[in-house]
Amino acid sequence: MARINEMRMPTWAHLGLNFLDKEDLALEKKSYFKESKAEKIAEVEEAFSPYRVGLSDEINAENEKYNNYALTYNIEGTRDTEIINLELNKDYDTLVSSIQINANEGSKSSFIVSIFDDREANVFLNSKIRLNLKKNSQVKLILVTNLGYGAINLNSIGSVLEEEAYLDLAYIEVGAGKSLVNIDNILKGNRSKLVVDGAYFKEKEDFLDLLVTNEHYGEDTDSSCYFNGALKDEAVKNFKGVVDLRRGCHKANGKIGDYSMMLSDSVINKSAPILLNEEKEVEGNHAASVGRLNKDMLFYIMTRGFSKKQAEAMMLEANFSPAIDKIEDDELREQIKTKVHKMNTRD
Repeated sequence: MARINEMRMPTWAHLGLNFLDKEDLALEKKSYFKESKAEKIAEVEEAFSPYRVGLSDEINAENEKYNNYALTYNIEGTRDTEIINLELNKDYDTLVSSIQINANEGSKSSFIVSIFDDREANVFLNSKIRLNLKKNSQVKLILVTNLGYGAINLNSIGSVLEEEAYLDLAYIEVGAGKSLVNIDNILKGNRSKLVVDGAYFKEKEDFLDLLVTNEHYGEDTDSSCYFNGALKDEAVKNFKGVVDLRRGCHKANGKIGDYSMMLSDSVINKSAPILLNEEKEVEGNHAASVGRLNKDMLFYIMTRGFSKKQAEAMMLEANFSPAIDKIEDDELREQIKTKVHKMNTRD
């Protein structure tokens, strides 16, 4: 049985977090209404060749074989924000997408990728995004996944950062019945910097397995990665966050954390923030917390004239704001805030 989202170094087996067994997803070749084929960028392929990135080798191979939507960006200079809207529906219910971004030296660029469906079909998504950041380049990437309860979401983001490169990344998920997500950032160059803000909201019988790995190779590298989420009804979430301080990364600093809010007694939450270290003169921090809405703060807000539902919405939206506020598209940002507002209270 193939393993999905397998950690480089396992934790306690009884937690069930080391990997997932792959089920037969029965992929078949389908078209996509925005069908696109793009030539791969050799520099991106070469940058990732030494590393193992993605949910699994098998899922990577399926993305190659069944790909029906591909985009490539070779960035020079400063580029305006690129907005990529990918819609699935009952006629086009399978999206196998690949996006390559090659940020050349000194370039600046920003991308918003929004993936959504019409809630009329059980859709399938296999999404792969690869970013190669050259020396002193800057990239901002926002990925928003907003799918229905019957959706299968396989999402992989990988980045390689060279010297003094900077990546500002946000992953926001407010829908998808079964979701397997892998984010792997490789801080290869000296003084490269990474900031990751994540937000997730899972309800009903949703399932999320999320593995985030930030690998430090260069000297004086810095990564800051924090996820905030909420679980409702009978939702299940696994979070595996790894700061991997590799040999040679003198003076590196890696921080990772997961903060999850429980909105019912039936949810299942597992969080494993992990620190791996092969080097001296480094700094690493890892944390996780699981809790409920602060009753005192809830009461305080309600005394200011807000209903309980409004107060709960305000508190949760405040937790999600580091990720959601990064969305530069006003309409999309308000759509996500509205959905969180509707989802976040107990019936």
